[in-house]
Amino acid sequence: MEVKHNNAIKPFIKLKLVGITLIIIILLTLVLGFLFEYTSYKNVKSNYPPDGEMIDVGSREIHINIKGNKTSLPPVLIETGTGNWSYDWSNIQEELSKHTLVITYDRAGYGWSDPPTSGFDIDMTINDLNNILESSNIDTPVILVGHSVGGIYSRLFADKYPDKISGMVLVDSRNEYFLEQAKTYNERFFETQDQKMNQFLSQIGIVRLFGENIYPDAMPEYLSPEKYVNVHWDPPFFKVLDEEIKQIKVSEKLLEDTQSLGDKPLSIITPSEVELQAKELGFSEQEARNLENNWMDSQKKLTDLSTNSEFILVNNSSHSVMYDQPNIIINAILKMAEEI
Repeated sequence: MEVKHNNAIKPFIKLKLVGITLIIIILLTLVLGFLFEYTSYKNVKSNYPPDGEMIDVGSREIHINIKGNKTSLPPVLIETGTGNWSYDWSNIQEELSKHTLVITYDRAGYGWSDPPTSGFDIDMTINDLNNILESSNIDTPVILVGHSVGGIYSRLFADKYPDKISGMVLVDSRNEYFLEQAKTYNERFFETQDQKMNQFLSQIGIVRLFGENIYPDAMPEYLSPEKYVNVHWDPPFFKVLDEEIKQIKVSEKLLEDTQSLGDKPLSIITPSEVELQAKELGFSEQEARNLENNWMDSQKKLTDLSTNSEFILVNNSSHSVMYDQPNIIINAILKMAEEI
């Protein structure tokens, strides 16, 4: 008797062909995505020319933007927070440049700046900041403005190069005091900040293609979503951002050994409403309030870094004071500049 296998085999053959076809489609999509991202990244500086200029810091280039003219007031150098770049501070830079020289820049891997050759490194960041001042022939000392994690780098820079700093403005700055007061919170918070998925999605062109659709509605109107997505949100940025975030606790620990600013003017600017999202991380309402109080206490503690300090509480602002209340920052800087 003849046994017929054809009818039994055909469904499996079809299933196998469908599976192979899907795999090929996925692989082709990934390859095309990689090629799209590679080509787009390669042409970023021609499609979106840098706002300022590129300076050589050895094996790579850093983007700096200098605006304004030399006046009797000291120059101002702005160190941005985690994930922010020079473009985020363009509104404040524009206004301050009417009074003095103002320098913004993109950390390695951010914006137009080349990524670090061996990954993010705190010493490299401090050295880049020094190279910027030396390469741009800016007269020192300068007023150094540090937002969020930029406050860490500002303080470490001031500790290493005290003669190059005439005053400091810290805007809702991360610090060593909150690190010790809220260890459990910090552990949970940093667990949520992994950037591996964002890095992968950017590598296959997804972020560049669809980034404008996820661009936050709350961002200020002076920022272009197209420019932000195409220049800033690329694979090198998400890679270095991930590395930088993982080193924040180490960087904060280094602050414990920094010296006092003496009588150099210091302004601490912080929102009156603390933005920690503690309840979203699983903390109770009471625990969240305690953490918010700890953060505020740590901000007030920063005034001890100088005998000539000022504490400025900002209403109606998120952590991004440069977006929500830029005039508060501008007025604090100008006040300090006129008193130096």
